[in-house]
Amino acid sequence: MQGLRVGGTRFFWRLFATYSAVVLTTALIAYFLVARTQNAALSAGLERTLKSATFLVQPLAADADRLGAPKLAEELERLRAATGYRITFLRADGGVVADSHEDPVVMDNHGARPEVLRARDEPFGVAQRYSKTVRYEMLYVARRDRVGDELGTVRVAMPLVEVQERLAKARGAAVAGTGVGLVAALVLSLFVARRTTAPIAEMRGVAEELRRGNYAARVARLPNDEVGVLGDTLNRLAGEVAQRLSHLAREDARLRAILAGMVEGVVAVDGEDRIAFLNRGARRLLSVEEDEAVGHRLWEVVRLAGLEELLAQARESGEVQRRELEAGGPSVRTLEAHASPIESVQVQGAEDDAAPAEAEAAARGTGLVIVLHDVTELRRLERVRRDFVANVSHELKTPLAAIRGFVETLLSGAQEEADVRERFLSRIDDNVGRLSHLVTDLLSLARIEGQAHAIQRVPVDLGDVVRAVAERAHGAAERKGVTLSIEGCEDGVSVLGDAEGLTQIANNLLENAVNYTPGPGRVSVRVSRTATRGVIEVTDTGVGIPRDDLRRIFERFYRVDKARSRELGGTGLGLSIVRNLVQAMHGHVHVDSEVGQGSTFRVEIPLV
Repeated sequence: MQGLRVGGTRFFWRLFATYSAVVLTTALIAYFLVARTQNAALSAGLERTLKSATFLVQPLAADADRLGAPKLAEELERLRAATGYRITFLRADGGVVADSHEDPVVMDNHGARPEVLRARDEPFGVAQRYSKTVRYEMLYVARRDRVGDELGTVRVAMPLVEVQERLAKARGAAVAGTGVGLVAALVLSLFVARRTTAPIAEMRGVAEELRRGNYAARVARLPNDEVGVLGDTLNRLAGEVAQRLSHLAREDARLRAILAGMVEGVVAVDGEDRIAFLNRGARRLLSVEEDEAVGHRLWEVVRLAGLEELLAQARESGEVQRRELEAGGPSVRTLEAHASPIESVQVQGAEDDAAPAEAEAAARGTGLVIVLHDVTELRRLERVRRDFVANVSHELKTPLAAIRGFVETLLSGAQEEADVRERFLSRIDDNVGRLSHLVTDLLSLARIEGQAHAIQRVPVDLGDVVRAVAERAHGAAERKGVTLSIEGCEDGVSVLGDAEGLTQIANNLLENAVNYTPGPGRVSVRVSRTATRGVIEVTDTGVGIPRDDLRRIFERFYRVDKARSRELGGTGLGLSIVRNLVQAMHGHVHVDSEVGQGSTFRVEIPLV
C-alpha cells in the first residue's frame, strides 16, 4: 500500500521536526539553567570565603599602628603568597593604610569605592568590578572594623580570572554532555516518528479504500496505544457503515413522522401536481384525508383560489413563491402558502395508475413542496391594529379641530384684540401640548409592545430611579398644593429591569397621582422589598376610581372621567404603558382605590 512508505511523508517530517524542536529547546534550557546555577554557586561560595577572610585578617589590622608600615607590609605579603587574596586596610576617611599588592603611598583615596560605601550601611560591602590598580576583574568584600587605633575598613579581594576559567570548563562539559544527549534524543525521535506515522499512513490508505466503497478494507497493524485505538475505531467504523446505510430507510420514515407532527401544513407534489405526501397539519388546514388525496392532483382535491397560479409561478421562476389563500369550511381561514421547487418527486404507485409515457413525463417534471401557515389570527390582530389607528385618529381629531378653529378666528381679525389673541394662543398651546403628549405616549406604547422581548434586564437601583422622578415632580405638586413624600429610597433595592422603563413607570404613576389629587392633598411614594421582588407603591388622597372601572383602567384610551382627563392633558395611554413595561420586566401591577378616598398603585419587579 502506498501509504506505508512513510519516510518521506509530510506528517512524518512534521512530527520529527516537532520532536527535534522539543528536544533542542529542553537541552538549551537545561544548559542555561546549569550554567547559571554554577555561576551563582561559585559566586556565593567566594563571597562567603572572603567574608570569613575579613575576620581572619582583622587582628592584623588592629595591630597596624603597633607593627608599623614595614612590618605590616611584610605580613600582608606573606598572606598574599599563602592565599592569593588582595588585602587592604583603610582609614575612616578612605585613605589606604596598607595593601598587599601596592605601596599605600602611591594609592589614591578608596572612600568612594562601592564596597567601602556599602560597608558603612551594611554588615558587608560586596562588589565585583575591574580594578585599575591590578588591572583585572576582582571580587571585593569590605567590613567596618578597627584599623590601628581608629575605626576603618578591612577589605579582602580575589581575582576572578580563576573563577572564570573554572566556569568555562564547566560550560564546556555541559555543552559536550548536552550535545551527546541531543544527538541521542534526535535519533530516538526519528525512531519514534517512524513508529508513530507508519500505522497512521496505513489508516490513511484504509480510509481511501472506504471512500471508494471497499468496506472490507481494514487496518492490519494496531499498536497498543492511542493510535491503535484510532485504527480499531476506523475498523469498527468500516463495519458499521453498511449497517448505517440500511438505517436510511428507517430515517426516511422518521422524517415523514416529523413532518406529520409539524403544526404547519406540508404538501409535496410531483411534476404533474399529484400529491406525493401531506402531513397532519396540511390535512387539518385543507380539511382532506390522506387516502383521498395522495395520487390525485392538488387542485382537484383542494379548492383554493390562486393555488394553481402559485404552483405555475414557482415552476416558472425556479424560486420560492408566496401567496395568501382563503380556505373555506366551517370557519374561513387565511393561509400563507410558500411553494418551493425541488427535484422530481415520485408518487408511490404512479406507474400503475398512469401510462408509461405519463410516468416518464412526471419523473422529468419539477416537484414542489408547499408549506402552509395559518395566519388567521395574525390578520385578526391586524384588524385590531386598524381599530387602534381609528381610535388614535379620533383622539387627534378634537385638539386639531380646536387648533384650526382658534387659528381661523385669529386670522379673521381677532388677532387685533390683545386679550382675545392671548387667550386663543394659550388654548392653541394647550392643544399642541396635548397632541405632543399623545404622540409621545403612542410612540412609547408602540416601542414597548413591539420590542418587549428585547428589553435588556439589568440590575437597577429602584430607590435611585424613584428618587429622581419624585424630585422632578415636586414642582408640579407644590403648584397644586399637594404634599409629595418619599419613603424607603435610602435602602438599596436592586431589581432586574430597564432603567428607562422603570423611570417611565414611576413618572406616569406620580403624574397621575398629582393630577387627580386636589389640594390640599397628599401623595406618597414608597420603595420596599419582599422576599423576591422590589416594590413601588404610589398612594394619593385624590378622587379615587369606581370599582367597576378598576378592571379597565389599564386599557388603551380608557378614561374614568373623560372630561377631567382631557382637561388635565391626559391621553388615556399612561397606565397602558405602565402595564406593558411591567409585564416586559416580568413584574406585576395592582391597584386599590375607593372613590373620594384615593388610590394606591403597587408595582412589583423581580429582585436581582
